[in-house]
This record gives sequence, C-alpha cells and structure tokens, in this order.
Amino acid sequence: MRPRCVLTAVVVLLAVATAPHAFPQATISLAQLNGTVQDSGGRTVAKAAISLRELDTNQVHTATSSDSGYFVVPNLPPGRYELTVTSSGFGKYTQTGMTLAVGQTATVNVMMKVAAVAETVTVTTEAPVVETTRTEISQVIDTQQIQSLPVSGRLFTDFALLTPGVATGRTSLGTTFTEFEITQISFGGMRSFSNIITVDGADFINSNTGVQRATPPQESVSEFRVVNNSFGTEYGRALGGIVNVVTKSGTNDLHGSIYDYLQNSATDSRALLQPSPAPFLLRQNQFGGTLGGPIVKNKTFFFLNYEGVRRGEAPILPPDFSDNILTINRAKAYMGIPGEDPNPLKTKDNDYGFARLDHQINSSNRLALRYNVEDARDLNQLVGNTEDGGGIGAPSGGRDLFIRDQSLVGTLNTLLTPSLVNTALVQYARRHYNFPGATGEPNLDIPNDLSLGHNFGTLDAIYESRFQISDTIGWVKGNHYWKFGFDSNNIWDSTIYPGFTPARIILPGLNCMVAFANFTKLDPNTHTQNPALPDIAPIAGQPCFLAPPYAPFFGDAVTFYGVALPRDPNFTSGAPLNNATPLDTTNWTNAFTPGLRNSYQYKLNHGYYGFFAQDQWRVTPKLTLNYGLRYDFETGLSDQIDSYWGAVQPRVGIAYSPDNKTVIRAGAGLFFDRNNMTFFFITGDQKTVPGFLPGVTLPMVRDGAATGGWQLNAVNLVSFLPGGVTCPPPLVVGPGLCLDAPAEVALSILTNGTYPTVDLAGTCPPACTVGAGGMDRHRSKLPYAEQASLEIDRTLGKGLTVDIGYLMVQSHRLILGNGLNTSCPQGTSKPGNPAPPPPPLGPPGPPFNSDIGSQGWLNPNGTISDCVGTPLLLAGKPVFQGNEFSNGGFLDYNTGIVNAIYHGLTLQAIERMGKYFNLNANYTYSHIIDNGNFTTFINLPQNQFDNKSERGNSNQDVRHRFVANFTASTPNHGYAKNFDFSSIITIQSGRPFTMFVGGDANGDTNPVTDRVGLSGRNSYIGQPQRTWDLRVSRYFQLGERMKVDLMFDAFNVLNRQNIDEVFSVYGSPIFCGAVPQRFGDAASLAAQAGQATCPAFTPPPGVVVPATFAVPPAANTNFGTPRTMLNPRQLQFAVKFSF
Repeated sequence: MRPRCVLTAVVVLLAVATAPHAFPQATISLAQLNGTVQDSGGRTVAKAAISLRELDTNQVHTATSSDSGYFVVPNLPPGRYELTVTSSGFGKYTQTGMTLAVGQTATVNVMMKVAAVAETVTVTTEAPVVETTRTEISQVIDTQQIQSLPVSGRLFTDFALLTPGVATGRTSLGTTFTEFEITQISFGGMRSFSNIITVDGADFINSNTGVQRATPPQESVSEFRVVNNSFGTEYGRALGGIVNVVTKSGTNDLHGSIYDYLQNSATDSRALLQPSPAPFLLRQNQFGGTLGGPIVKNKTFFFLNYEGVRRGEAPILPPDFSDNILTINRAKAYMGIPGEDPNPLKTKDNDYGFARLDHQINSSNRLALRYNVEDARDLNQLVGNTEDGGGIGAPSGGRDLFIRDQSLVGTLNTLLTPSLVNTALVQYARRHYNFPGATGEPNLDIPNDLSLGHNFGTLDAIYESRFQISDTIGWVKGNHYWKFGFDSNNIWDSTIYPGFTPARIILPGLNCMVAFANFTKLDPNTHTQNPALPDIAPIAGQPCFLAPPYAPFFGDAVTFYGVALPRDPNFTSGAPLNNATPLDTTNWTNAFTPGLRNSYQYKLNHGYYGFFAQDQWRVTPKLTLNYGLRYDFETGLSDQIDSYWGAVQPRVGIAYSPDNKTVIRAGAGLFFDRNNMTFFFITGDQKTVPGFLPGVTLPMVRDGAATGGWQLNAVNLVSFLPGGVTCPPPLVVGPGLCLDAPAEVALSILTNGTYPTVDLAGTCPPACTVGAGGMDRHRSKLPYAEQASLEIDRTLGKGLTVDIGYLMVQSHRLILGNGLNTSCPQGTSKPGNPAPPPPPLGPPGPPFNSDIGSQGWLNPNGTISDCVGTPLLLAGKPVFQGNEFSNGGFLDYNTGIVNAIYHGLTLQAIERMGKYFNLNANYTYSHIIDNGNFTTFINLPQNQFDNKSERGNSNQDVRHRFVANFTASTPNHGYAKNFDFSSIITIQSGRPFTMFVGGDANGDTNPVTDRVGLSGRNSYIGQPQRTWDLRVSRYFQLGERMKVDLMFDAFNVLNRQNIDEVFSVYGSPIFCGAVPQRFGDAASLAAQAGQATCPAFTPPPGVVVPATFAVPPAANTNFGTPRTMLNPRQLQFAVKFSF
C-alpha cells in the first residue's frame, strides 16, 4: 500500500470522530427504523425515548420522537433487535423478535397505553417488518438463503440473479477487454458496466473495466440488498442497479466454522461438446474457516475468514477446433508455429482473507474496520472462452491470470444529538491484475469462429489504487428525515496494452488458414520456405469467404503490426519499423521483447465526486414522499475527453400504504453513469514515437471542436481493392525493394520475428495502408438514463407477500465504436468539409499527412458527418470501397451515440412460514432495444452512416425469465429430523444472436460485423435455458454448541444440455433458402445438413464488387450448432463444522 494514503485514511477517520462534516454511500449498507408514537386515542406522543438494542452485541441505539410523534433510528447494522419506547405518564412499550436487513427502511408505529392501564406492553413478532416508507424497488438476500441455497462457486452474483429484473450481462459478448472471469449482471437491461457494487458502503467497482472487484467470501457475508431501480440520491454513477453487500461482525458469543466443498468429474455428466473420448476433467476444492466473537464484551468484536479455492478443469472446445486439430497443427507447422495442445488444463489457485473489527468507542461513536484480500494464480484462462473478434480461444490463445486485490475500509457512526447522526467512510483499495499471454504466437483470427495465438482483445496488466472518502449526515426534523452527503474517489490507474503484437492475421475460414499455410510452407528443420512440401488438403464443408480468381488468403488476410517501440528520444526519423531485437520464432514464447513491457504502459490519475441531498417526508402515516437531488462530476480525463458538468439528477419516489397489508410504490428520476474507461486505456497505451514512420509524427492531440486523442496502435496491410490480389502500390522494404502485402509481410514476420522496414518516402509508391489507431470523441458527455417504476406490494395471510411491478429505463449517449476511416457507400460522398478538419498528423509530406485534413469526417460537435447521395446496393445493402483515406488503416472512433429503451413487468411471490419453509418466486417479462452494444470490433456498426439500421434487440435482452428458490426444514424431532432441502429453478427464453457472414462482404475492411442479407442485429434467438439446482443437507448436533452439517448439491439435476452460445456464422452474404429465426428451426437444420443451397448471384450493374464478396455453394454447416455450453449435471459434496 501507499503509506501516505494509509496514514491519510487513519487521520481522516479519527478526525470525523470529533468534527462533524456533511460529506454518501456510507449509509447504504445500513438499515433504518422509523415510525410514529401515538396514544390509544390516536394522539401523537412527543419526546418519547426510543431505544433499540442489538440482541447479538447488546449495543443500544437511541432516538427521540419529534413534536409530531415521528422518530427515526438510522444507521443500524443488519441484525436482530429489541425495541423499547418510554414516555412520562405511559407504560413501557417493548417489541422483540424484530430483524432488520441491509438497506431496509422499516416502519413500526407504536401505541402507548397510560400507566394506570398497563405498566408494560410487550409485542413479540417474527414476521418481516412492513416497509411502508421504502420507495425504491429492491430485495434482500438474507443469511439463510446465502447459507442454504445450492450455488456452485458461491459467488454473490449468483444470488443477485435470483431477483426480478436481473439477468446475466452480455455487454462484453465477443470481447475480453473487460475482466472475463467476472460474472457480469444486467439490471433493467442496462449494460453490465453500469452498475454499482458496494461492500459495507465502500465502492467495489474497478474503474478500468467497469466490473466489480474481488468481494469477500460468502462465509463472511451477512446479507445483501439488490436495488433494481428508483434508488435514492445517495446512490450515484449507475444506470442499472445496485448491490449492497454487508459483511458479518463478531458477537458476544464466540462462534466459528470449518468447511469444505468438493466437486469431481467422476460424479458428473459430460457436456454435449465433450463427447468421449474428449478430455473430461473437473476437480474443485473450496475450503476455509471462520472465527468471530468478543474482544471486550458488549464493546469490541472481531470476525475472521479464510477461504481457498483449488480448481482444475479441461476446457470445452468447439467442434471446429476438436474435429480439425490435426489439420490445424499441420497448418501451424507450415507457418513455423508450435501446434495446439489437444489436452489443455485450466487451473485456479486462489486465496481469500477477511478481517473485521467493530468497536463501541462510547455511547455516541461506533467504529468498524475491515480488511479483505484476494490472491489469484489462474493458468490457461480464456481457453474455450469467446475472445475479441468473436472467436473461441484455442489453447495457444490462453492467458495466465495473477491478481492481488486488497481493500481497507473504516466506518464511523456518530450520534451528534438525538436528532442528528453522522456516518463517515474511508477506503483505501489496491488491485494488481496481471494477465500475460500463455504464448506469444501471432494471432490467427478466424472471425466469429476461432482465435489462435496472442489475442489483442485484453489488457496485459491493470493496476488501480483508490482512496475514497464518503460522509452522510442525517437530521430528523418534524416529519422529515433529511440526508446530505458527499462522496470522493481519487483513483490512480496504470495499464499495459501491447495491442496486436506480434501480429494479427485475419483468415476468413479454416480453409483460408490452410491456404495460407500452403503459401508459407516453412520447413520445420530450416525455418525457411520449401515449396516442395506437399499441400495440406482443405477441410470438407469449410468455406473460405473469397471470390475467385483471388487466392484465398490474399483477399482478406490482414496483418496488424504491434507497435513494440520504446519511448526513446533517440528513436529518430528514418528508423526501421521493428523491435530492434528479433523475437524468438522457434517457439514464440513472447509476443514482444520483454524489455519493452513498459513501453505499452499508460497512467491515468482521475477522480469521481458526488454530492446529494434528499428528504424522507412522512406526509401522513400512510404516505411517504422521498425526493432529492444529486450531482456528479469526474476529473483528470482531459487528455481523452472534455469535462462534463451537467450531471444534475433530480429523483422522486412515493410510498402509499392504504392499510397495513398494502404498499404502492412509484418513482422516477435521472441517473448518470460514469465514463467507460476501457478504451481510454486502449488508445492511451499507444505511444507517441516521433520518427516511427519517416516524416510522420503522431502525438496525442485534441481539438475541442471535434475530435479526441489520435494514437497509432497498429500498421495494417490489407488487400481489399478489386482488380488485383495484392495491395497496389506495394510496400517498400529497403532501398528500391518493394514487398507485396499482406501475405508476404506476414511471412516475413513468421520467418524473421521482425517487421520489415516501411519507407513511405522511398523509390516505390506510397504504402497501401498505414496508421490504424483509436480515437475518443472529446466532446463526449456522460451517459444517462430516465427511469420510472411502479410496484404494488400486498401481504396475503400470515406469511405470503405478492407484488407486481413495472420498470421503464431509457438510456442515452452510450458508447459505441465507429470506423472513422471508412469510405462512404458507393454512389455517395461527403459534401466537402463541414467542420474544421481533424488535427494533422505531422508536417506535410507523405500522403498520410496531406490527405487526412481534407476528409471532412466529423461535424463540429464531433459526430460523424453524413454521406449524401443514393447508395448502390449489393445483396440489398450499401457496399463500400475500403478505407476513405487509402494510406490510413482502420481508425476506431469511440463516441456516445447509442440509445436503449427497456420495458419490464415483474411478478413476485414471497412465502415465509416460520423456520420450516421459505419461498421466493418471480417472473420477468421484458424487452430491450438499442442501436449498439459496445466498442469492440465485433460490435461496430455494419454501416455507420445508417444508425437506424442498427436498431434491434439488445445483447441484454431476455424476453421471459422465471426464477424460484425455496428452503424447507424438517422438525428437530423424529426419524427425519434436522434435514434441510433447498432448490433454485431457473427458466428463461433464448438470448439473441446476430447472423454473421464470416467475412468482409461489404468492403468496409471490417470482416467481423457483416450481417447476412437484410437481417438485423440480434435477430436469431438461441435455445431457451432451464436449470434446476438442488441441495439436501442434514446437521448433527454435537453437544449444546457444536454441530456438523453434511451437504449434497446437484447442479442441473436433470442434466439438460443448456446451450450458452451458438455458431452464428452463416457463411454466405445472402440467405440460402428460408431465413433462420431461432435455434433448431427448419432453416437452421437445413443449413446443418448441407441442404441450404445458395442460389446463383449476379451483382447489379454499376457496383464495384469487393474481392471479399463471394456466395458459396451452400450455407455453413456449423450454423446454429452449439458453440459454448452451460454446465452439465455436476455434483458437490460438502461438510461444515460449526460452534
């Protein structure tokens, strides 16, 4: 840790004990009790003394009723309580058996009787307290559910998915720039990077990727609340939902446990994609222990938890890899690259630690300190996962993951007066995330199918340190409970991104890879070309998406050079485009020279700041109005975007309770997100290296009127133009020597391990494409959403509660990537230069510099300018002619142009029958539509000049989702005593997929976004999923204080083959027969049987057909088949000793 930050945290924490501030998030992990004190005649009782005692720690919380009889006891740790109310002239009122949950706003109205009638009134209740003043729509996952439900891996995200309106997030489908190992969740259809996760009120989001950091083990979690929508102004920086995790504290009794959860494939079923004799292995051991109790009784308490996870598994690989591994390895041998391991093993070796200390300083001050740490050592990750570009990661594309994630949090609750309370929070967190490639082999990318070698789509390292200060002050005045707060997060970020090192070669189909190997034919003994080697036979039924007479790999083989260049002032104009130190091509251990690692580093110090004010107004005993205002802003991002100062967020909610069994809740408001930082680091990691290309400098520049940072992150070489199979004109390799692109350039990299010198000013004509890069729109504004919700909550009978709810979320300005250097569709053009041109990339000279200023790419506000005219159509869609600027490569321009609209209807039933049976069942019917998903290659628009054509089902869309969970216990006597049963049932409709061509059919130089025919985004629906998980357990009492639990879990009891992703590469730019609609329909089965014969296709007159457009004889036989699977039936055995 940074000593200065730790010292500052301690000083700040001690200072707030003596000096109250109005600094918000600090209170969201706590509960609140409010109510009205009345006499038997209905008159309010003022100045009544309210006392709330924690039964487990004997700590007491006090308040006083106002002149209107209203009282609020805020900042209550979740737990069991006893309420006592006294007032002069009245008998004492006591209510026991009351349990408060995280984030709960409980209401208890007290009726006092005069002393002459009864000295003491005692009420005992085990029923949940009705939340008649809560306006947000949320749900608590309590300790019993956490401990009793069958959840593999025991992650909090699995519990969040039990609540209505929540589904597995798919924002990063087709990319790994975000942390792949994190289970992402989507609230209200919003992107999974737009949530907030807090632990004891502290922010647990990694600002680099937008997903949660390492949360404490579930054994140290008391409960958590999932807030779906209409949350108050104390919550900020989120469009989706909130998860508030509350950790366990020690009590007056010494308690502990030792546990072990075991899984072994010997008791499991095989997955559909792991038929015998494919490797089938799973070993998992999740073990640990807890200890908690008093240090000083009634005053100081501790709680400790250690947990370890050891896991080894054989990854599930798709048939395209498994069935063709011999051909793949032979092709790689011809390229001088080691073959794939047919039996890879993914391993996890993780350790988690947790420690918490609670201390009652005096009657007015309560301090909590918490520390948690994760150490992870996971090997061969990403094998079998979808990597960037849409391909499934082969063993050579694996990565090794090393994490050390630490957080130190302090919270101080101070009772300033009976009506004024302050809560301060300080956090220092540090996360080191290293993710190097398991190999350094060139990335052989088969779009939306397979990815071999060092994939470009992830950061090699993420380092983040966070210093957070948060403070909330609460004030009870009459029937109002005011809260004011401030939240400050200062963040130090550093990333390492080596880009496309050592090279990315896009090959549109396995047989294109075979053809490329037949071209290279490197002799394994001499590592030189040997044309006498026999050709590798093509794979039957596998297309290569190119039109004759072009050689298969020339038309769409793209080589990206990674810029492995040091920041060296002596690296001057005229220096060669290479690493200086050749890479070892005998085994491709490294993707770049290790000494250049820091050359890819980018540092960014930034901050989040938020202020809020809100009022909980008890208008009448039946009506509560919550209203408030929040303001957020970010700093430190001026190199990427302009600061945005308009994030003013008014919110209002009402809760009306016509009787003590019914609550009607409604809310609306504005919610601003934080900036998605991922691609700030992607573009930022590309260095400014004067002289990288002769006469060309590429500084990070900004133009407030239009564009953002412009960074060179690759040189690509591609032949897309018709009329020739090589890129005219050729590249220059040395004085007077010209090199055809791209296959010959790729061959040079494979044989020599260095990049050829590129000379734009040499004797040959200028190079074909140079200078791919990334930009961020400087005039971006924060994404935001409008939310509106309605819920009716009704209690039926003693323990059954039902509710019906509606949620609308409409979001705006979500980020999407665009190909800035994409030409206008044929038949159209840009009308001159409508805005100041993007900044020049150096002095006039080579065409790369002189042409770029006249493109007219951007409007004055930074949006992409339109093309005018009537576009020519090929297969019903506009067709392009490569890059607009012929000497420029692909330029990714990130800007907030995506809008999304979500409508959701939820039904829920909760049954509480004491300790013997608990049921929670919910159904969600929803639909979300948007016009873009994220900002990686696979998510770019097919036609960025027609955003309306991108409107379709969102990746997050789940039309129907039903989830039920229950826990049931037998009585503690008789033959079947002490048995517990629990279950989770999940049924949901299929997720949407886009039907891809599998190559660049429209000539815009991006081969991974082209859709078939006139089909829209996400128009093909996958398989519905049905899962039933079951637990049977029994405990044996060992004396009065000790017991042993034996547990048996069965995940996916019925062994349903649930398909997660399907192959959506159709293999043709036009449909061959009926249009597939959903998984397993007649059109999909026809394609798989080779019966979807493609018709003859004649291009319309006047259209220049790209070399990469071709109609094959039939559709891809893999289309619509399983690509990745959820787990088959797996069994888990566990034992837990507790005292």
